[in-house]
Amino acid sequence: MSSSGLSRYGRKRSLAGVIAAMAVVNLVYGITFPLLALVLDAQGVSKTLIGLNTITQAAAVIFIAPWTPALLSRLPPSRVMQSVTVILAILFILAGLFPNVWFWFPLRFVIGAMTALLWISSEALINELAEEQWRGRIIGFYSSVGAAGFAMGPLLLILTGSDGMAPFYATTAMILLAAIPLFVVSHQKMDHDAEHSEGLWKIFLLAPTIMIANVVYAASAESMLTFFPLFGISLGLTENATLWLLTVVGLGGMILVMPISWLADHVDRMGLLALCVLLTIVCLMLMPWLIRVPYVAEFYAFLFGGIEGMIYALGVILVGQRFRGRMLAAATTLFTACWGAGTMLGPLLVGIGMDWFGAESMPYLILAFFALFLPMPVVSYFRAPGRSVR
Repeated sequence: MSSSGLSRYGRKRSLAGVIAAMAVVNLVYGITFPLLALVLDAQGVSKTLIGLNTITQAAAVIFIAPWTPALLSRLPPSRVMQSVTVILAILFILAGLFPNVWFWFPLRFVIGAMTALLWISSEALINELAEEQWRGRIIGFYSSVGAAGFAMGPLLLILTGSDGMAPFYATTAMILLAAIPLFVVSHQKMDHDAEHSEGLWKIFLLAPTIMIANVVYAASAESMLTFFPLFGISLGLTENATLWLLTVVGLGGMILVMPISWLADHVDRMGLLALCVLLTIVCLMLMPWLIRVPYVAEFYAFLFGGIEGMIYALGVILVGQRFRGRMLAAATTLFTACWGAGTMLGPLLVGIGMDWFGAESMPYLILAFFALFLPMPVVSYFRAPGRSVR
């Protein structure tokens, strides 16, 4: 889709619909991971098997991502997103009706494929529609609304509990409600031709730091959503207290990402990425102590959510800064596939680690992902300060 062919009103209307789509995706993820983990844990399923069940949802992202550009060349992205939201609503009803770990393996694969379609469509469109001088702020708002979706997931669980069909009915209703704005997105096809299939490996080599940032962020975010309630319970917190803190993490991502995204339009974005990774490491080191301190726990969770959430937002910003046209579609596809890779690795490795070292080891296992990644944005920043987006 060429954004130049849209009127100013059409551009704004399409941006609003795309941003609403991100809320749908993150609502699904915000409730799926803690809800299904709590249900399976109550059935006595091991944390390793819970992690494997989560991987199925992530594997679908990697599977569907390479096929999505061809789909979007045939159908308007808005039509694809409308259909996907209806399918997701049906899938959640099925998950509640058949709460069995083995049935959830294929079910979560389909859920992962559907959410991947929303991700790729929405991120390609928003980067196409966003003007460079406003890119950081527009994508910051996009990420903020997405974080609201994450926050709403645990909040819904507090209101409905994790037993029975109530959380599944509530999620289905929210998905259908949030899908309404998708009907105002411009129904235009994206501009694809044979050049879009340029090797994803070549895209990766052009921007390895950006892509691996999404692997690491996804590994952390999905591990937190899956295992934070179990981690908090192991430290003596109640289930509702852990879900409330997850909600506050999402609120931090929703609110703090806006001023930090404004900063991303005025400073070197790769340097800001390195700083956010470093601060996330510090927050994870302090997590076991701070989440048990009244009032301080909420402030900490809010700050952590904003800083960690900005890693994802900066990745989307840098993809749009680095790539254009057909390359943007391919880069967005790879960026989403990297999310899937992180979602596969994170919960699996953290689940195994928690079985070996205890549930209280969760933040240190996640910290290791960021510590291994930190040298990449630091080196990229110093290699070409003010210009590098590798």
